[in-house]
Amino acid sequence: MKITSLALAMIPMLLQQLAVAHPHGARNTLLEKKDTSSSGNGIVYSPYNADGTCKSQAQVNSDFGMMNGYSLVRIYGVDCNQVTNVLNAAKPKGMKIFAGIYDVNKWDSEIQTLITAVGNSWDSIDTVSIGNEVVNAGGAVQPVVDAVNLARTRLRRAGYNGPVVTVDTFIALINHPELCQASDYAAANCHAFFAGVDSSAAGSYVSQQAAAVSKACGGKKTVITESGWPHQGSPNGGAVPSKPNQQAALNSLKGSFSSNPSGLILFTAFDDLWKHDNGNTFGCEKFYGILG
Repeated sequence: MKITSLALAMIPMLLQQLAVAHPHGARNTLLEKKDTSSSGNGIVYSPYNADGTCKSQAQVNSDFGMMNGYSLVRIYGVDCNQVTNVLNAAKPKGMKIFAGIYDVNKWDSEIQTLITAVGNSWDSIDTVSIGNEVVNAGGAVQPVVDAVNLARTRLRRAGYNGPVVTVDTFIALINHPELCQASDYAAANCHAFFAGVDSSAAGSYVSQQAAAVSKACGGKKTVITESGWPHQGSPNGGAVPSKPNQQAALNSLKGSFSSNPSGLILFTAFDDLWKHDNGNTFGCEKFYGILG
């Protein structure tokens, strides 16, 4: 696969681009009325307690009580009964679901779990993703492409006619546009923090990468499926984690996508205290929560 000159220019500063939203592996609060003041942006949500156990329906409901102003919620898998629990919490607020099949090697069984959980509520499903950053993590391209196409066929038979995509980092999509070609739109994760830019420039940086993905993918519609900023951890050059910088980054992101708010899914609703850091995450892995 020929690598574009744009991708080559980016590689040195993007070696630390990570799967910061890596979901948990194997493993009655009153709901508010429909939120009519949505910004149009989406937000990421993970249904796990700090110890990695599954949140209950009541806990999910409580979390969604704080998630106001968003049109869509992204989840990553089908474990923890999360599809049912999130649907129950999101539907009364008028939020659509960006559902996920995390393990592409188990797409068949996980798709069936998704189909069973959704039932007749396909109108609440905005998108289904097959895999998250598989190629970025070293996985082969063709199995992902095959899984997307096979899953789409199964979903169509089940009554779902919306977009089916695979999500990967923007650099993986630029280098492997066949991932975009298999998807109904280009779905890219992009975090300005890992490029070492100032928080106030997060929006311009991410919007530039979205444009680069679209160009590499033949002009295909592109959605940024993760972008956020940590409020705690160690600096990455000019990118400094803090509450004020997180807010500055979020303001910058929202501003840069103000004409296309549905093209941005913010990362993430709450701190992921069940996660673990490694040498490339700057001690920030747990601390991207926007609401707490």
